[in-house]
Amino acid sequence: MAAIRIAAVAGAVVFGLVNAPQIRAQLPAVPQWETAAGGKMSFEVASVRLSPPDASTRGTGFLIPFDVPPPKGGFLSANAHLFNYIGFAYKILDTSQYLPLMAHLPKWAQTDQFDIEARAEGNPTTDQMRLMMQSLLEERFKLAIHTEPRQLPVYALVLDKPGKLGPQLLPHPDNVPCSDKPDKPVPVTPGAAPPPYCGIDAWRVNGRLHERMINVPMEQIASFLGGSAGFVGGKDPRPILDQTGLSGKFDVNIEFVKDSGGLSTEIGSDSDASGSTFTGALKNQLGLKLMKQTGPVPVFVIDHVERPSEN
Repeated sequence: MAAIRIAAVAGAVVFGLVNAPQIRAQLPAVPQWETAAGGKMSFEVASVRLSPPDASTRGTGFLIPFDVPPPKGGFLSANAHLFNYIGFAYKILDTSQYLPLMAHLPKWAQTDQFDIEARAEGNPTTDQMRLMMQSLLEERFKLAIHTEPRQLPVYALVLDKPGKLGPQLLPHPDNVPCSDKPDKPVPVTPGAAPPPYCGIDAWRVNGRLHERMINVPMEQIASFLGGSAGFVGGKDPRPILDQTGLSGKFDVNIEFVKDSGGLSTEIGSDSDASGSTFTGALKNQLGLKLMKQTGPVPVFVIDHVERPSEN
């Protein structure tokens, strides 16, 4: 499932009406989530170390651009590639930007992994820890990054039939909390569904891709589906913008087989796999469709980065 994790994270890249109207919404100078989280802030203490080449990754379940619960005690411990930390820090939901952004990093930043341990004072939210990670990357990696608003081809995610949801797209009940993912992954039998935790999971069995999202807003559902559309759905690598008009949080359970036009050569390669393609599953299971449009997209550009300073 490596390609799905990249499309979703780290892991990350999408059909409709050619003459559909353009999306003209203006992008804020500062992302709304950053303003709501309180602006620039830093970890109380932090260490950054280059990992040995054979070191396994850890902590990547938290280093994703989607809403996940913060670690207990404000303590972040991870071993990952620099791009994972960048995607987390700047909450890069648009999976179509992952591969181009990684390609513009220097070679060492594409291959090396870094062990980062950091502690925040108090009990910060996940978005506040993103802001702290921004400060750490700026200080230790001398990272300079900016966004450029551009009118680009996009897909608008809309309801297939006005006012009607698919059977596998359901509002999450306010009085039914979901469980947070544990710090350490729970062993799962190959091909079996992982436990139903809050957030996003993806797995594969018998050539079929299963994606489950619990208690997730439509904006993040749209972004995650964007990765699936490009990697395994046979669609263009375009951003997906939520235009459903749906508010609140939802539960999603979608299952489909890889389209032959998908970017990934690793996922869903079983030639005898049967079932709905991504396009069919989107319509019949979720009651959604994608429309070709143009719209404002904040494109991330890396201006400068250096190997991290010693602790």
